[in-house]
This record gives sequence, structure tokens and C-alpha cells, in this order.
Amino acid sequence: MSKMWIVIKEVYRKNVLSGAFLAMVFGPILMFVVMGAIGYFVGMSKVHDSVGQIGLVHPSAEIQQVLTEADTGNEFHSFETDAQAAAALNAKEIDGYLVIDETAEPLSATFYRDKLGKDIEVDKFKVVLEAYAVNKRLVAEGIDAAKLASINSMHIEVNTTNVSFDENGNVKVDELDSSEKNIRIGIAFGVCFVVYMFIMTYISIISQEIATEKGSRIMEIVLSSISATKHFLGKMIGVGLVILTQVAIYLVLFLIANLVIRKVASAYIPIELIDNYVALGSRFSNDIALGALFALMGILTYTSIAGFLGSLVSRIEDISKMIGPLVLVGVVGFYIGMYALSSTNNPIVRIGSQIPFFTPFVMPFRIAAETVSPFEIVLSIIISLIFMVLCLSVSTIFYKSNVLVTSDKGLIQTFKRSYQLWRSERE
Repeated sequence: MSKMWIVIKEVYRKNVLSGAFLAMVFGPILMFVVMGAIGYFVGMSKVHDSVGQIGLVHPSAEIQQVLTEADTGNEFHSFETDAQAAAALNAKEIDGYLVIDETAEPLSATFYRDKLGKDIEVDKFKVVLEAYAVNKRLVAEGIDAAKLASINSMHIEVNTTNVSFDENGNVKVDELDSSEKNIRIGIAFGVCFVVYMFIMTYISIISQEIATEKGSRIMEIVLSSISATKHFLGKMIGVGLVILTQVAIYLVLFLIANLVIRKVASAYIPIELIDNYVALGSRFSNDIALGALFALMGILTYTSIAGFLGSLVSRIEDISKMIGPLVLVGVVGFYIGMYALSSTNNPIVRIGSQIPFFTPFVMPFRIAAETVSPFEIVLSIIISLIFMVLCLSVSTIFYKSNVLVTSDKGLIQTFKRSYQLWRSERE
């Protein structure tokens, strides 16, 4: 056990004390900050560029009044001719001008803008002018102002309610509101992203940990002083502790950020509203627990397979080729999870949620949407757990024979030689 602990400490120390670990921890945070900042400034720029100074060429009094009173966010200026409006546009006095043909049936309009200027949103003009044209037609048909106002005030809302049925066929109504659904989807998305991030990072680390020693041709010496099982498990546990350290850092940063945000937000948002959202989040402890369980099993499954593939590599330069298919499987699982975000009842999503490679990406979204039965959840946990144990067992069993075999003939041929060596040792 002491030798195994030495391996654990060495793997943990080498990874945690490296600059790559700091980049691995703070890289995603920096990415989120940069993406958030870019999204904020792009959004602000879009809002700013979608409205501006708009010219109206020889508009009627009614048209000018309707557009001016409408909540479009633009300021309107009248011009007698197209030439005057074009000159104002060229002089940057306006951001575009609208020419409306009121003699056409139906009414038509053309918006002129500088191709290097603002991207003014013209849909607002379309909505206002369509409403004006409809009202004008209704008045012409003899509908009085009161009836016209009544017609314009009619709005039809179609509300969607999800229902399910118990064993007796009784209807059960989904009572979650939009805030609760958003929280559950947020939890599912967080689990999916965390699994993807950790898998993409740590399958490379664990495979390199094993391939480095094998490539240096010192495995015979190493395995003469410690059993292959203890050596492999020591590396797996060491990498596992690195993962836990990264998670612990994120938890501490989250708690600190939560306190800071609550302090800052309380100055602008009623504290009762903040407490309500905190209490709302605590209601979904089951979603968080299940998400964490699926994430843990997914990460252990992928890292176990990565360790197995790393033990088959003869040169460290070949790691990327060996783990490439595993990375591709993870990418496919991530995209199925993103697809599940909008279509949780699709057959691909339903089947994928029971495949261990895809379960940690897909099942959290089905749980969030409540489109999965308790039996399916338990079944997916059992299948994932069995598959995880199987992957870890196979990786451990073949570790010794894998690291002692050196071959440049590819994955299949290398594993065949490893299997033959394993069988000869058992005979």
C-alpha cells in the first residue's frame, strides 16, 4: 500500500504543481468571462446599431404620426424629396431613410441605408405600417373606432401544459413554472458541460501518465518493485485526486462569487427575490445529485478507457492517434446532449440516454424535462455502473501485459499481442 501511495503522491504532485494545472483550472473561467464580455458588448452594440435617426420622405401626416408615436426607439425626420434625404444620409445626419408609397395596394415601403452604417432593424417599421394599413382598410369598410379598438386589443395566448399518467391512468399535471424549468435545464447543461470539459482534459492526462513511462522503457523496472494493479490504480487515483482538487477549487470560487453577487445584487434587487431563487434552487437537490452521479460515472468510464489505450501506446507521440476515437465519442455524446436540450423525446435521445458513453450527456436533460421514468433512470445508472466497473476491470487486468508490449502495428495488433501475453502468464 505504501508503494501505491508513492505513485499516487507522485502523480498528484506532478500534475497539481504544474503551470498546466493552473491553466486547466482558470482557463474555463477566463473563457466564460471573455465569452460573457463579448456577448454583452455585442448585445449592447446590436441594440445601439438597431435604432437611430431615420428620415421619412414626404410622409403623410398620419404616417408620420403613427411612426413617431410607435415605440421603435428611433427618431424621425421629414424630408420633401429623396435627394434631400440622400444628402442627409451622405452627411451622416441620419442613419437611413424610409420611402413609403401610400398609393400602392397594399401599402409598400423601401428603406435606404448606408452599407457601412448602422444595421437598423426594419421589422419594427413593417409591424407599424402593417397595423396602419389594416386599420385604414377596416375604417374604409365602415367599422367604427370602438369596434376597431376592440379588434386591435384581441390577443390569443396558447399555454402549454405537460401531463403524465399514473398506473391507474389518472392525469398528473406538470406544475413547474418557467423559472423552475430554467433552473433544471441549467443544472442539466452544467452537468453536460462539466463532463465534456473534464473528459476532454483528463483522458489526455491519464493516457500520457501511462504512455510516458512505457515510452521510456522503464516499465520492467517499475513493475519489478510494485504490482501492475497497484501501479495502474495508483495512477488512476492520483488523477482522480487532481480532478477532485479542481472541483474543490471551483466550489470555493463559487461560494465566494455567490457571497459577492448577493452583496452587490442586494443593492439593486430585493433580498426576498434573491432568497426565493436560492430556495428554488435548493428544491432540485435530486437533479443535482443525479447529475453528479452521472458525471462521476462518465468521467471514470472515459478515464479508465483512456488509461487502457495509453498502456497500448509504444511512443508518446502516438497518444493523440490512440485516444482520437475516444475523444470523438465524447464529442458525439456532447452534441446528442445539446440536441436533447430541445427534443428530449426523440428516439436518438431516448436510446442514447441508455448508452454508457452518452448517458452523462443526455440523461440530465431528460430528467430536467421529466420525460424519463424512474425505471429508466435506475436502469441507466445500473448499466453505466456495470460498464464503468467492466472498463476499470479490463484496464487493470490487461495493464501489465499492455505496458510490456511494444508495437507500431496499431491498436488491434498491439492488443492481440497483449492478450497473448496475458494468456501465457495465466497458463
